Amino acid sequence: MIGIIGISTYFPQKTISVKQLIASENLDEQQRAYFESVGIDTIQHADEQESYDLAKNAALKVIADYQVKPTDINLVVHVQTRLPQYLMSSSSGRLQFEVGAKNANAMSISDLGCTDMSMAVKIAADHLKANADARYILICYGNRQYAPSRFRFPITINGDGGVALLIGRTARNQILDVNIKTSGSYWDLFKVDYLGKAFSDYREECSSFRKYGFELAIESKLKISELNDATLNRQELSKADISHYMLQNLSARSFEFYETTFDLKFAGVCRENLNKYGHLGPADIMVNYQAGLDNGTFRSGDKVLIMNNSPVASWSNILLQA
Repeated sequence: MIGIIGISTYFPQKTISVKQLIASENLDEQQRAYFESVGIDTIQHADEQESYDLAKNAALKVIADYQVKPTDINLVVHVQTRLPQYLMSSSSGRLQFEVGAKNANAMSISDLGCTDMSMAVKIAADHLKANADARYILICYGNRQYAPSRFRFPITINGDGGVALLIGRTARNQILDVNIKTSGSYWDLFKVDYLGKAFSDYREECSSFRKYGFELAIESKLKISELNDATLNRQELSKADISHYMLQNLSARSFEFYETTFDLKFAGVCRENLNKYGHLGPADIMVNYQAGLDNGTFRSGDKVLIMNNSPVASWSNILLQA
């Protein structure tokens, strides 16, 4: 059996009030109204730490928390930030070296937005299935703002934090199924034009608010529904067999939209973490899952269906058994 041996998180100590952020930003009336209702009260601020530092600290923490020898790690998967610290260098190689995983191979993934984490979990599970002697896969990610403003209209507010997972052969948190679907037609729906510009001039641009708010919303509803139905059918389960549902943390509106669309209720830890941390990109779903384990929401044997999507566009789900 392949599952998640452990998850560790790393958050900067500095907390910022979203109300203070809103007051300091040059937002128009529509933007201000949106961000005041997004469901986020605070975010963590990383100061001088880069996204790599957040990922590395989470990785070191999960290795220590679950008493794994770094030399026993077979593969390091670094979910790389969309704004790497250096061009041309290998962040996954650096991570492998600095955590002491000298016997591992290393790789980075990016470009799928929030669903990068789903792809990382799939890679880890597939690697263990294909390599009988493999023991541990380390996945880590650090989220930090990639433009001067944390406000992503009309999506969410970015916070800072890191998460790391150890995937291995265990009966705990079994990975029963992982499914991913992408659509290249939305490849440039959101982008930051950065060449020749200083960081202070970086701006995330949405090429079409209608395409995001209408076309992508409808397609997301259909794609996630198809993925969920296929997963349940393949596992010979019904909706009644699912104990908990999860989603990445974008906004209170996104929770309400999918709860209404699919006639379900997301685990309370999703809204709690949205309120406390804001959006953490690919880290969201695993930060939420660990919070549910910590507070007793997810109990041994519970089946948890994690839904995840990205405006790239990419859609995914992960079925876990706690």
